Amino acid sequence: MALSRGQMTRQKMINLMYLVFIAMLALNVSTEVLDGFVLVNDNLQENIEVTAARNKQIYADIDQAYANNREKTQVGFDISRDVRRKTDSLFNYIQYLKQEIAKKSDGANADINNLKSKDNLDASSEVMISPVGGQGNKLKKALDEYRESILTLISDNTKKDVVSKTLSTQPNERAKKDGKSWLQASFDRMPSIAAITFLSELQVNVKQAEGEVLNNLIQDIDIKDMRVNQLSAFVVPQSSMVMRGTTYSAQIIMAAVDTTQRPRIVVNGKELPEDKNGLYEFAATGTGKQTFNGFIEMLDRSGFPLKREFTQEYTVMEPMATVAPLLMDVLYSGIPNQISISVPGVPISEVSATAVDGGTLSALGNGIWVASPSPSKIGQKFVITVSARVNGATQTVARKEFRIRPLPPALAYIDYKDANGNQRKFRKGALSRALILNSPGIKASIDDGILDIQFTVLSFRTYSFDAMGNTTPELSNGANFSQRQIEQIRKMNRGTRFFIGDIKVKGPDGVEQETNPMQVTIN
Repeated sequence: MALSRGQMTRQKMINLMYLVFIAMLALNVSTEVLDGFVLVNDNLQENIEVTAARNKQIYADIDQAYANNREKTQVGFDISRDVRRKTDSLFNYIQYLKQEIAKKSDGANADINNLKSKDNLDASSEVMISPVGGQGNKLKKALDEYRESILTLISDNTKKDVVSKTLSTQPNERAKKDGKSWLQASFDRMPSIAAITFLSELQVNVKQAEGEVLNNLIQDIDIKDMRVNQLSAFVVPQSSMVMRGTTYSAQIIMAAVDTTQRPRIVVNGKELPEDKNGLYEFAATGTGKQTFNGFIEMLDRSGFPLKREFTQEYTVMEPMATVAPLLMDVLYSGIPNQISISVPGVPISEVSATAVDGGTLSALGNGIWVASPSPSKIGQKFVITVSARVNGATQTVARKEFRIRPLPPALAYIDYKDANGNQRKFRKGALSRALILNSPGIKASIDDGILDIQFTVLSFRTYSFDAMGNTTPELSNGANFSQRQIEQIRKMNRGTRFFIGDIKVKGPDGVEQETNPMQVTIN
């Protein structure tokens, strides 16, 4: 019972570790964050090895019990064989998916444990979600079938709930709000190292679900007393990744604890008070990998002290935040610039941001903010500070600078429909007289693949040339062709060239400008 409880608490730690790193992704992640996934994945691999070793020992105990008394243990023995087969099948399939994602990232000779292209955003999508050959639905079906078969073998409702949640393929609340399925939230545009880490977490959950069934079988065939002489000390932190200034929490327990007595726990030379019930807390200070150690002691059935030592590592991170512009690493004066701001492990409601220089910043909701740079600050920096409220205390966790740029020049065009009825933009070259006259006038916009901003055309002139080279200018009616311009164009023959110039436009920033002229040949 106690071993299973430790596994459940450890699972909470693993889930929290994974969620912290997923939150760090935002839109732009650093190499350090990607390397952090490697650390989490390594921890998960260690967890897999530990859990697999425990399960292997329980299988050995069941086998021994079966050899000693087949009649009594036949049912439990048969169930254990079936559970092992199903677990190994699902575990190996997940391992295969991890290798496929690694191959998509690094090539045929990829090494899961030494991934080169950690930030590859396409590998997991191709392997898991691709309409052709995507493995996602197959994995989801396998997890669903395994979960339902395992749940029928666990009698404790609390443990059932834990297994049901850890092997669930339902999207979490955030994914539901974003309209994403479990597969999309887990693998769509996910860095390859993050997808592999998520699959490692699934392997941990599968192994721990297997362990819950085995613990249940042990109780049913009454061999749990054989486990008492194999007691081990465990440190189960709520998270092995903590932010500097926050509180580190961990449960220190011994497997198969006797509820009639409380163990003596000593950490770093200091004994924990009995009323703490094994809860060890301290303030996280220095950053990087840290270690604490100690021992746990209790009396066995003969009254002799039984002592087990432990050592636990944890990692302290600097406070971090992600500030990611939805366009690029610049802000444009005169238009609202949307920015996504989040802090790993902190609810959006507890995150605040302020523009300390360059303009104003306002919240839209759901982590989206609008930055409005001041026109007088063009060429300077827009500075944002991000604060988070953690455990009742507010602290600044990030400072981000952006360059302020003016809007790029607009380009004029004639809006028309091609032979297939598709809307087109003509900027220069040859165009039929009919298409020109069917258009009411000209338009202007920034359309460079990054920005798509419409400008208002105030006026323009058309310039035609007679046989003597004389120029005839005609003025527009605002953004539309004037009647004189229409007559001018109507008289032109195929091959005639004319120019549209003196094009005056106004952008959303209120600034008027003159765009480059257009050369048009009647086709």
